[in-house]
Amino acid sequence: MAGITVRTFRELLKRKLVKGIGLIALLGIVASMVIFFAIPPGAPIQREAPMGLDQPVLKVGEITLTEAELQKFINARTQNNPPTEYGALLQLRYQTAQSLATQLAFTLELEKQGYQASRREIEQAKEQFIQAQIDALKQQLLPEGKGDDRALDKALRERNPNMSLRRLREQIAAEAPDLQFRITVTQDKFFKSLREKYNPTDEQVRLMFEQVYPARIFVSVDKHKDKAEARIKEAYAALKAGKPFAEVVRQYSDDPDAIKQRGGRITGSGYYEIQEQLSNLFGAEVANRIMAFKPNQDYTEPLQDKEKKGYFIYTIAERKMEPPPDFDEKKDQYRQAFINMRISNEQQRVLNAAQQNFKPEFLDPLIAQYDKLTKTMGMSTPERLKTFKEVNEALTPIVNSASPNVRLAQWLQILVLNQLTLLHKETKDKEGEKKYREQLIAAMNRFFNEGGEDLNIRMLRAEILIQEGKKKEALDDLEFASGMVARPSDFPFLFGIAELYEKAGRKDLAQKTQKRAEDLQKALQRQQEEQQRMIQKQLEEFRKQQEEEQKKQREAQRKQEQGSQQSPAANAPQQGGQQSPNANAPQQGGQ
Repeated sequence: MAGITVRTFRELLKRKLVKGIGLIALLGIVASMVIFFAIPPGAPIQREAPMGLDQPVLKVGEITLTEAELQKFINARTQNNPPTEYGALLQLRYQTAQSLATQLAFTLELEKQGYQASRREIEQAKEQFIQAQIDALKQQLLPEGKGDDRALDKALRERNPNMSLRRLREQIAAEAPDLQFRITVTQDKFFKSLREKYNPTDEQVRLMFEQVYPARIFVSVDKHKDKAEARIKEAYAALKAGKPFAEVVRQYSDDPDAIKQRGGRITGSGYYEIQEQLSNLFGAEVANRIMAFKPNQDYTEPLQDKEKKGYFIYTIAERKMEPPPDFDEKKDQYRQAFINMRISNEQQRVLNAAQQNFKPEFLDPLIAQYDKLTKTMGMSTPERLKTFKEVNEALTPIVNSASPNVRLAQWLQILVLNQLTLLHKETKDKEGEKKYREQLIAAMNRFFNEGGEDLNIRMLRAEILIQEGKKKEALDDLEFASGMVARPSDFPFLFGIAELYEKAGRKDLAQKTQKRAEDLQKALQRQQEEQQRMIQKQLEEFRKQQEEEQKKQREAQRKQEQGSQQSPAANAPQQGGQQSPNANAPQQGGQ
């Protein structure tokens, strides 16, 4: 996920507090998205006892994912070390659920197409996973990473009398989400079948390097209604009568003027890209026929696209074959690239079908509201106001419930109320601004009174208190916030706190906090420099190892070559069929 930028953070809180802060990408989860609020480092979550693990979180087709299963996927992604900040955890929950929705839809579409994973295959995949974890542990615990299961069992018991290899296996099996193995086996079957399916000829591989430039006549159904078909037939008749294609384009086509001025020629691309585009419009059979056309000679009969948006006549204006000079030398590599391209296209087709046939439903109310918020970017102000109000109303019963995620709901509602306050201020609705500011302050007070803690919210409340003239109360929040900053990477928060101290009339504390921020900033810079030196050192050691290995290989090759340069007489048999005693001895200089 892209780092949260300063601009996004300021857009959230509408205050100039943070300069240059971002969030490290969360585990490479699918569909990264910067939404209306920032998620910088904050205070640790007060974790509550697990509750509601059987509650449904996500439904895709006939599969319903529970809270317990979601937790397993989160733990697997974070190696049992999920983030401790409210915002980061909420975002991780959402992105994990979103990623699983995509994977489950893809898997269900594959199963629909016949790629079924049997119970036995799923169990085998799970066993392979468990064994891989155990083998990795052997590398860590056993001398030189070598030894059998009995040696590992002994090493485990020495470190923890309550642990054994059997218990370890049970623990790994319990923590591994079974659904993941169904997904893995099904998708592996699909990709294996594709690798077996494609065995391209040299000519098919060579077509990867052909550039194709189609041209067309397009008659819009929207523009001509029921007369569109007659119009395309007139254009076709003109072509059959010998009229130049470009002239017919100018007379009949509804494409933009820029295309009409080029004689109907549209953007060219690689052979297989154009083939894919035409297949999407008219189907594979028609596409293959068009791709065989000779430039400026052949053209199609009138065609209607699959979505019935219009009628077309296609030709090929130009084609250029430009294979790389090393094509024959690296033909196998290009063949593999062709196979990968075909597999990617097939995968995309299945994904498109999956998104149409298996739309996800977020059953967890908090994730569902978070999903709504991700769609507010780009909305008009009235639409955003409407969405934020809906989300606020939906969050209220969660905040007032005994849900284990109540603190996350409180955190999110505070950010929503802040946005509602800012939006009403933007639209100059003073009554609405006052209403939501009061709700925002009440929500922040409740959050802190019930044990919640968050650095950004402390700073937000301090700023609002300063604006209301309650500087003493604001100073309490700022002191608390300042004490929460410990990591060098959190130095931007101290700069923000220093600004607020200045606004609260405490220049002494502002200067002290500014100095501390600068010290942390320098400490972070030293850490980064040290990390860079370590990386450079490791790269240098790796380079030396490679050079040493290459040197050994060259020396071995040289000795082998010298050993083969013995004189013919030395290798020839003596009279009587017996070899000289020195026949196999190396010649001078052979060492």
